[in-house]
Amino acid sequence: MKSPRYTPKTMEPVTVIVPVKDEEVGLNFLLDDYAHSTLKDLYDIRFIFVIDVRTSDSSKNIASQFSETIIDQEGTTGKGSAMIQAIEKWKLNKTPKIVFLDADGSYSFESVISILDALENGADVVSGSRFLFRKGRPEGMSRLHNFGNKALSKISSIRNGRRISDLCTGLWGFTSKSLMSMEIKSKGFDIEAEMAGLARRKGLQHVEVQVDWSQRKGGTSKLRSLTDGMIILLRIIRT
Repeated sequence: MKSPRYTPKTMEPVTVIVPVKDEEVGLNFLLDDYAHSTLKDLYDIRFIFVIDVRTSDSSKNIASQFSETIIDQEGTTGKGSAMIQAIEKWKLNKTPKIVFLDADGSYSFESVISILDALENGADVVSGSRFLFRKGRPEGMSRLHNFGNKALSKISSIRNGRRISDLCTGLWGFTSKSLMSMEIKSKGFDIEAEMAGLARRKGLQHVEVQVDWSQRKGGTSKLRSLTDGMIILLRIIRT
Protein backbone atom coordinates (compact mmCIF):
# COMPACT_ATOMS: atom_id res chain seq x y z
CA MET A 1 0.00 0.00 0.00
CA LYS A 2 1.40 3.37 -1.01
CA SER A 3 0.14 6.28 1.07
CA PRO A 4 0.31 9.94 0.08
CA ARG A 5 2.95 11.86 1.97
CA TYR A 6 1.46 13.58 5.01
CA THR A 7 2.96 16.78 6.38
CA PRO A 8 1.89 17.42 9.99
CA LYS A 9 0.91 20.99 10.83
CA THR A 10 2.73 20.81 14.15
CA MET A 11 5.51 18.69 15.60
CA GLU A 12 3.30 15.81 16.65
CA PRO A 13 4.95 13.56 19.27
CA VAL A 14 5.75 10.01 18.16
CA THR A 15 7.29 7.29 20.33
CA VAL A 16 9.86 5.02 18.68
CA ILE A 17 10.53 1.83 20.65
CA VAL A 18 13.81 0.00 19.98
CA PRO A 19 14.80 -3.32 21.62
CA VAL A 20 18.56 -3.77 21.85
CA LYS A 21 21.03 -6.58 22.43
CA ASP A 22 24.65 -6.11 21.31
CA GLU A 23 23.86 -3.69 18.47
CA GLU A 24 26.54 -1.00 18.81
CA VAL A 25 27.28 -0.95 15.07
CA GLY A 26 23.61 -0.85 14.12
CA LEU A 27 22.84 1.88 16.66
CA ASN A 28 25.71 4.02 15.39
CA PHE A 29 24.26 3.67 11.91
CA LEU A 30 20.79 4.57 13.20
CA LEU A 31 22.15 7.67 14.94
CA ASP A 32 23.73 8.89 11.71
CA ASP A 33 20.65 8.01 9.65
CA TYR A 34 18.38 9.87 12.06
CA ALA A 35 20.63 12.95 11.97
CA HIS A 36 20.29 13.09 8.18
CA SER A 37 16.60 12.15 7.93
CA THR A 38 13.65 14.49 7.47
CA LEU A 39 11.75 12.64 10.21
CA LYS A 40 13.18 14.81 12.96
CA ASP A 41 11.91 17.93 11.16
CA LEU A 42 8.37 16.54 10.85
CA TYR A 43 7.75 14.93 14.25
CA ASP A 44 8.76 15.23 17.88
CA ILE A 45 10.46 11.85 18.14
CA ARG A 46 10.69 10.28 21.58
CA PHE A 47 12.85 7.17 21.74
CA ILE A 48 12.48 4.37 24.25
CA PHE A 49 15.35 1.88 24.24
CA VAL A 50 15.16 -1.44 26.04
CA ILE A 51 18.64 -2.86 26.66
CA ASP A 52 18.92 -6.60 27.22
CA VAL A 53 20.81 -7.25 30.47
CA ARG A 54 23.06 -9.67 28.57
CA THR A 55 24.38 -6.91 26.30
CA SER A 56 28.17 -6.85 26.42
CA ASP A 57 29.04 -3.97 24.07
CA SER A 58 28.57 -0.17 24.17
CA SER A 59 24.94 -0.23 22.95
CA LYS A 60 23.62 1.46 26.10
CA ASN A 61 26.05 4.38 25.82
CA ILE A 62 25.16 4.86 22.15
CA ALA A 63 21.42 4.69 22.88
CA SER A 64 21.84 7.46 25.47
CA GLN A 65 22.73 9.79 22.57
CA PHE A 66 19.20 9.31 21.23
CA SER A 67 17.22 9.45 24.45
CA GLU A 68 17.23 9.69 28.21
CA THR A 69 14.61 6.94 28.31
CA ILE A 70 16.69 3.79 28.63
CA ILE A 71 15.16 0.67 30.15
CA ASP A 72 17.30 -2.14 31.50
CA GLN A 73 15.38 -5.24 30.47
CA GLU A 74 14.67 -7.26 33.57
CA GLY A 75 13.22 -10.69 34.14
CA THR A 76 12.39 -12.63 30.99
CA THR A 77 14.66 -11.80 28.06
CA GLY A 78 13.57 -11.76 24.43
CA LYS A 79 12.20 -9.28 21.89
CA GLY A 80 8.57 -9.59 22.95
CA SER A 81 9.41 -9.10 26.62
CA ALA A 82 11.42 -5.99 25.73
CA MET A 83 8.51 -4.51 23.79
CA ILE A 84 6.05 -5.22 26.61
CA GLN A 85 8.30 -3.36 29.09
CA ALA A 86 8.60 -0.44 26.68
CA ILE A 87 4.83 -0.28 26.15
CA GLU A 88 4.32 -0.06 29.91
CA LYS A 89 6.77 2.86 29.95
CA TRP A 90 4.97 4.53 27.03
CA LYS A 91 1.65 4.28 28.88
CA LEU A 92 3.01 6.72 31.47
CA ASN A 93 3.35 9.42 28.79
CA LYS A 94 1.34 8.33 25.75
CA THR A 95 1.84 9.72 22.26
CA PRO A 96 -0.78 9.47 19.46
CA LYS A 97 1.44 7.19 17.37
CA ILE A 98 4.01 4.52 18.21
CA VAL A 99 6.65 2.84 16.06
CA PHE A 100 8.51 -0.41 16.74
CA LEU A 101 11.94 -0.40 15.09
CA ASP A 102 14.74 -3.00 15.01
CA ALA A 103 18.12 -1.76 16.26
CA ASP A 104 20.33 -3.40 13.63
CA GLY A 105 20.27 -0.50 11.15
CA SER A 106 18.46 -2.46 8.44
CA TYR A 107 15.50 -0.04 8.27
CA SER A 108 15.77 3.68 7.52
CA PHE A 109 14.00 6.57 9.20
CA GLU A 110 12.62 7.60 5.83
CA SER A 111 10.72 4.31 5.94
CA VAL A 112 9.41 5.29 9.37
CA ILE A 113 7.83 8.31 7.66
CA SER A 114 5.97 5.93 5.32
CA ILE A 115 4.62 4.08 8.37
CA LEU A 116 3.40 7.33 9.93
CA ASP A 117 1.85 8.48 6.65
CA ALA A 118 -0.27 5.32 6.52
CA LEU A 119 -1.39 5.81 10.13
CA GLU A 120 -2.36 9.39 9.36
CA ASN A 121 -4.38 8.18 6.40
CA GLY A 122 -6.60 5.95 8.50
CA ALA A 123 -4.75 2.72 9.27
CA ASP A 124 -4.78 1.39 12.82
CA VAL A 125 -1.77 -0.88 12.43
CA VAL A 126 0.95 -0.61 9.78
CA SER A 127 3.78 -3.02 9.02
CA GLY A 128 6.68 -2.26 6.70
CA SER A 129 7.08 -4.92 4.02
CA ARG A 130 10.39 -5.79 2.41
CA PHE A 131 8.58 -7.87 -0.23
CA LEU A 132 5.57 -5.77 -1.27
CA PHE A 133 5.72 -4.99 -5.02
CA ARG A 134 9.11 -6.73 -5.22
CA LYS A 135 10.28 -10.08 -6.52
CA GLY A 136 13.13 -12.24 -5.32
CA ARG A 137 15.11 -12.34 -2.11
CA PRO A 138 16.26 -9.06 -0.53
CA GLU A 139 20.02 -8.62 -0.81
CA GLY A 140 21.70 -9.72 2.41
CA MET A 141 18.84 -11.93 3.62
CA SER A 142 19.75 -15.60 4.01
CA ARG A 143 17.88 -18.16 1.93
CA LEU A 144 16.64 -19.87 5.08
CA HIS A 145 15.26 -16.67 6.61
CA ASN A 146 13.72 -15.68 3.29
CA PHE A 147 12.02 -19.07 2.86
CA GLY A 148 10.85 -19.22 6.47
CA ASN A 149 9.42 -15.70 6.46
CA LYS A 150 7.54 -16.26 3.21
CA ALA A 151 6.10 -19.55 4.45
CA LEU A 152 5.01 -18.05 7.77
CA SER A 153 3.59 -15.00 5.98
CA LYS A 154 1.42 -17.24 3.79
CA ILE A 155 0.14 -19.19 6.79
CA SER A 156 -0.57 -15.94 8.64
CA SER A 157 -2.40 -14.59 5.58
CA ILE A 158 -4.70 -17.61 5.59
CA ARG A 159 -5.22 -17.45 9.36
CA ASN A 160 -6.00 -13.72 9.36
CA GLY A 161 -8.01 -13.58 6.14
CA ARG A 162 -5.83 -10.93 4.51
CA ARG A 163 -2.61 -10.88 2.53
CA ILE A 164 0.51 -10.40 4.63
CA SER A 165 3.66 -10.36 2.53
CA ASP A 166 6.18 -9.85 5.36
CA LEU A 167 5.06 -11.15 8.75
CA CYS A 168 8.49 -11.00 10.38
CA THR A 169 9.29 -7.39 9.52
CA GLY A 170 11.03 -5.37 12.23
CA LEU A 171 9.17 -2.13 11.48
CA TRP A 172 5.60 -1.60 12.78
CA GLY A 173 3.41 1.38 13.60
CA PHE A 174 0.29 1.82 15.73
CA THR A 175 -2.19 4.44 16.77
CA SER A 176 -2.45 4.87 20.51
CA LYS A 177 -5.98 3.46 20.51
CA SER A 178 -5.02 0.33 18.58
CA LEU A 179 -1.99 -0.44 20.73
CA MET A 180 -3.99 0.05 23.92
CA SER A 181 -6.55 -2.46 22.65
CA MET A 182 -3.90 -5.17 22.32
CA GLU A 183 -2.81 -7.34 25.22
CA ILE A 184 0.54 -8.54 23.90
CA LYS A 185 1.87 -11.62 25.69
CA SER A 186 4.61 -12.93 23.40
CA LYS A 187 8.07 -13.07 24.94
CA GLY A 188 10.16 -13.63 21.84
CA PHE A 189 10.21 -13.28 18.06
CA ASP A 190 6.60 -14.45 17.86
CA ILE A 191 5.45 -10.94 18.79
CA GLU A 192 4.88 -9.97 15.14
CA ALA A 193 2.66 -13.01 14.58
CA GLU A 194 0.68 -12.12 17.68
CA MET A 195 0.25 -8.48 16.64
CA ALA A 196 -1.06 -9.51 13.21
CA GLY A 197 -3.51 -11.90 14.87
CA LEU A 198 -4.63 -9.37 17.47
CA ALA A 199 -5.28 -6.82 14.72
CA ARG A 200 -7.70 -9.31 13.16
CA ARG A 201 -9.37 -10.21 16.44
CA LYS A 202 -9.84 -6.56 17.42
CA GLY A 203 -11.19 -5.58 14.00
CA LEU A 204 -8.33 -3.18 13.35
CA GLN A 205 -7.32 -1.97 9.91
CA HIS A 206 -3.88 -3.48 9.33
CA VAL A 207 -2.09 -2.36 6.17
CA GLU A 208 1.36 -2.97 4.75
CA VAL A 209 3.55 -0.34 3.15
CA GLN A 210 6.64 -0.90 1.05
CA VAL A 211 9.86 -0.03 2.90
CA ASP A 212 13.54 -0.10 2.12
CA TRP A 213 15.69 -2.70 3.82
CA SER A 214 19.39 -3.51 3.85
CA GLN A 215 21.56 -6.11 5.51
CA ARG A 216 22.07 -5.66 9.26
CA LYS A 217 24.97 -3.41 10.23
CA GLY A 218 27.34 -5.55 12.28
CA GLY A 219 26.45 -8.00 15.00
CA THR A 220 24.56 -11.22 14.44
CA SER A 221 20.88 -12.04 14.16
CA LYS A 222 19.35 -13.29 17.40
CA LEU A 223 16.69 -15.24 15.47
CA ARG A 224 17.08 -19.03 15.65
CA SER A 225 15.59 -20.02 12.32
CA LEU A 226 14.13 -23.44 13.18
CA THR A 227 13.35 -23.01 16.88
CA ASP A 228 11.87 -19.53 16.57
CA GLY A 229 10.15 -20.49 13.34
CA MET A 230 8.19 -23.19 15.18
CA ILE A 231 7.33 -20.79 18.01
CA ILE A 232 6.07 -18.24 15.47
CA LEU A 233 4.00 -20.90 13.71
CA LEU A 234 2.35 -21.91 16.98
CA ARG A 235 1.60 -18.27 17.74
CA ILE A 236 -0.07 -17.82 14.35
CA ILE A 237 -2.28 -20.82 15.01
CA ARG A 238 -3.17 -19.83 18.57
CA THR A 239 -3.88 -16.12 18.04
